[in-house]
Amino acid sequence: MVRPSIKQGCIVKSTMKVEYIATCEAAEEDVWLKKFPHDLKVIPNMNMPITLYYDNNKAVANFKQPHSHKQEKHIKRKYHLIREIVQRGDVIVTKITLKHNIVDPFTKTLTAKVFEGHLESLGLQDMYIR
Repeated sequence: MVRPSIKQGCIVKSTMKVEYIATCEAAEEDVWLKKFPHDLKVIPNMNMPITLYYDNNKAVANFKQPHSHKQEKHIKRKYHLIREIVQRGDVIVTKITLKHNIVDPFTKTLTAKVFEGHLESLGLQDMYIR
């Protein structure tokens, strides 16, 4: 992914809505990343879907279901593009357990043991360990 860490341009009241909006933006970027090398004629075809992993059950359900959910009535229409991207098969949205979500150190407060385990999974190490 090439998405920078930035402040979202809207205010939402739930984690599901935040993840829904972020996933739509990530999926748009993924579709572009798949198309770009093909347009340059560097890679002939990029048919394989890109998998996005999420630990929020409600967000994953909302990406996959074409009907409206009560919680998403305040989400702007442009963010519902994620459903079309998923239905086309360009992106697969999959549930991941908290235990295996290695990006948690960037978004959550964790115990030292869990934090260090995730850092190891990412191939990172503490520079100050003697």
